Amino acid sequence: MDPAVVAAAVHELSTALLHIFASKCLAVAGVGILVYDHILTFPEEVELIWKQNWSVVSTLFVLNRYITPLVLVVDVVDKGGLTSFLPRSFCVNWYFAEAAWNLVAFGMIHALVALRVRAIWGRPRWLTITLLILFVVYFVATAVIAFKFQADYADTVQYNKIFGICFARVSPYIWTCWLPALVFEFFVFILTVIKAFEHSRHKVNTPVVFVLYRDGIMYFVIICCCSMFNMMVWLLAPPTLVALSKYFVLCVVPTMGARLVLNLRGSRREDLMPTGASTSDHAVYELQAKALNTSSSQGRVVFVSRQEGGMSAQDRIQLNQMRSATDYQRIKERKIHGLAYDCAVHSFVHSKTLQY
Repeated sequence: MDPAVVAAAVHELSTALLHIFASKCLAVAGVGILVYDHILTFPEEVELIWKQNWSVVSTLFVLNRYITPLVLVVDVVDKGGLTSFLPRSFCVNWYFAEAAWNLVAFGMIHALVALRVRAIWGRPRWLTITLLILFVVYFVATAVIAFKFQADYADTVQYNKIFGICFARVSPYIWTCWLPALVFEFFVFILTVIKAFEHSRHKVNTPVVFVLYRDGIMYFVIICCCSMFNMMVWLLAPPTLVALSKYFVLCVVPTMGARLVLNLRGSRREDLMPTGASTSDHAVYELQAKALNTSSSQGRVVFVSRQEGGMSAQDRIQLNQMRSATDYQRIKERKIHGLAYDCAVHSFVHSKTLQY
């Protein structure tokens, strides 16, 4: 055999081994981030998820939090090089199942962010319909693109005895499945920036507002980096590096999703909720949305303290408006805040009791 051919084959094999090793290292780093953050935030999860009323957001949180580690366990068997043989049927079935979960995991994170933006804007009907249509278009387009190109190359899926993994060729156009997600993320980010600018003009500055915008910006940066990372690897890198970004991103996405929910629920306790109280996510989003869009004639929003719990969300919002009123501020400046405030609260609560 020609020595040049042998040398080229050896070089190609050594390069492939190096690429697979690099992919495994990045996957291990992603798993480390996922597990570490899970351990770090588990007490908050118990307090803010399991001890609260169940909701759609809670369901999305749990699915992202616990299904992904199970998927990664199978990935260790599939791509970890720990087996001496795997049937082709397993490789093919997991080839599609794993892609489906990646699609669902990203979809759930995008749904959570869409809910947050809808809350920031005060739940207008036009925005609800717009976000719903865009989400459906993004999700369906991504699914069609991904599974079309995967189906075209499904016959290349097989167990590679040299590397000890299930391996398949990748379509040169598979990177386009990330384009719909990027468009959706950009639209959501623009909506967040617009409302952030409006609230900054009114000097709205509370823990909930801070968390909503901080996490919104961080989400956009991280999710875009993850999407671009996948796109660049799948577009420019050789086939042996196809898994370089895949499993790392699969770990980062649910970690970020869990933080989005826990940070918001933790901040709302300091901002809106009385001690020991709980409410559904629907009510919380509604309360946050109305509070964020409520401003006094002086451009200020004052939130109800913990000691003023026991009233409905709408009542607390109305009380906030009273506290921000010009007369109330004038009373406060005259240093008779305590007596006037007690009278105002008593009168307000009494009037609400009569209404009900």
